[in-house]
Amino acid sequence: MKDLVIGAVTNYNYDKIKYWVNSLDQSGYTGEKALLCYNVDYELVNEVSKRNYKVFCFSKNDQLGRLEYRKHDSDRFSVVVERFLHLWYFLKSYKGQYRYIITTDVKDVVFQKNPSIWLEQNLDTSKHINASSESIRYRDETWGYNNILKSFGPIIQNHMKDNVINNCGVLSGRFDVMLDLFLNIYMMCNGTSHFIEGGGGPDQAALNILLNTESYKMITNFAKSEDGWAAQLGTTGSQISSKYSSLLVEKSPIIIGNEVCTSEGKPFTIVHQYDRISELKSIIEKKYE
Repeated sequence: MKDLVIGAVTNYNYDKIKYWVNSLDQSGYTGEKALLCYNVDYELVNEVSKRNYKVFCFSKNDQLGRLEYRKHDSDRFSVVVERFLHLWYFLKSYKGQYRYIITTDVKDVVFQKNPSIWLEQNLDTSKHINASSESIRYRDETWGYNNILKSFGPIIQNHMKDNVINNCGVLSGRFDVMLDLFLNIYMMCNGTSHFIEGGGGPDQAALNILLNTESYKMITNFAKSEDGWAAQLGTTGSQISSKYSSLLVEKSPIIIGNEVCTSEGKPFTIVHQYDRISELKSIIEKKYE
């Protein structure tokens, strides 16, 4: 049974996503690849189609040469929230056809290794969801602590304050279970603003609340940074982690040559938020040009 890697993009041209595409194509991954496209030019679609990516979309505008997604004029579009509804909507007819799904942000993610192999070796039969640690507790991370407060209020913020944050931009697990998780994330987010004061949406807060419930906790593998699954450099990167000093619950990743590695030198499968580290951005872009 094949796996599926899928990302969601809006208002990007191909140059914005080529590092994600090229790194995945070079990683040794042999499953299916797809993009959920909202408002993008045909040029991007043509480029990924040449590489055998599936494209999920809403409407075509041949006059402008674009795939488009339009909401009611009074509704603002939040890709970080609505992607979860649309991932569920487009993929629910594929239930039973894929083993794992890996869904990630696109602009700031690269694959250093084949993600299927890591999941095969680390996700045992009792675990259906693979979360990705940011290596810091909610109470110690300014953006996340504010985000969960503004998303779901002070009672939930206090309930979650001691939990290590799991990132919403890199999610993976067994296909059928993950689709249900996507739908639940969307439904939680739809009960609050899709645009949170201080930046971002409520998607990551919703994910962490759900994974903290007993029914999800029992089936979730909480991958640590040092497990080598995904480097979340927005909190653990060398130019950012010093801000938190001893507040991180794990050692920070290191750069060896042109690879991002755990503190023990093991290359990460996925690198997220590399563009926030100036010394790393040029290395990654040169490697996956």
